[in-house]
Amino acid sequence: MIEQPWFTVDLHLHTNRGSADSNLAPRDMIARAQAIGIGAVCITEHDNAWDLREIATLAADSGVIFLRGMEVTTEMGHIGVFGLTEYVGGIYKLRELRKVVDKLGGIMVANHPFRYKLDPRFSFINEDHEPIDPERPETAARLEIFEVCDAVEALNGACSEEENLFALKVARHLGLAEVAGSDSHSANSIGCVTTLLSAPVRNERELIEAIKARKTRAGRGLIAGTVAPFEIPA
Repeated sequence: MIEQPWFTVDLHLHTNRGSADSNLAPRDMIARAQAIGIGAVCITEHDNAWDLREIATLAADSGVIFLRGMEVTTEMGHIGVFGLTEYVGGIYKLRELRKVVDKLGGIMVANHPFRYKLDPRFSFINEDHEPIDPERPETAARLEIFEVCDAVEALNGACSEEENLFALKVARHLGLAEVAGSDSHSANSIGCVTTLLSAPVRNERELIEAIKARKTRAGRGLIAGTVAPFEIPA
């Protein structure tokens, strides 16, 4: 395994123990994470929180850090939340979620914020029923979701290159933290994109603080052994 200059974290994945749309078994997740040499993996089930004690024995010898998050479904989109240990009634409202997360000292990430939203064929997904202009990130940056979140998932393994680049442009325009997650629902896609840090994190609190301090980048190339930050083409 080639030693990488970055500590890599897959910030977004789902297992079949907590997400009905996933076929990723926890044991396979652990084996794959170990095989690719990733630093940490965050289990972010849909609207429920993992009890990490369930995999503690299996994961102990893997050399991989396993962290817990949650992907909360809100009226403004999917939000990756860290610091939340259980689902709380009412957090499907974005502003209510913000209140709960603030009390816990957590963070909120706008996950795949432009999935399907740059294509006029899917304009019905947008509240104003108009496609977002891919040439105007400064306009999209005024969406309410970005007023409330701490970070943008600037690189999602299940989004198109256009959607990811636009998310990165919006994050840069706003000066928000940039993160990445595979959005994996199966073993092979774990680590296809990763959040990059210059120093390791050992637990959820250290991850939260690193993102709050904007010490993260979105990147890819781990599986090929050539990790590099995700950048806007010159």
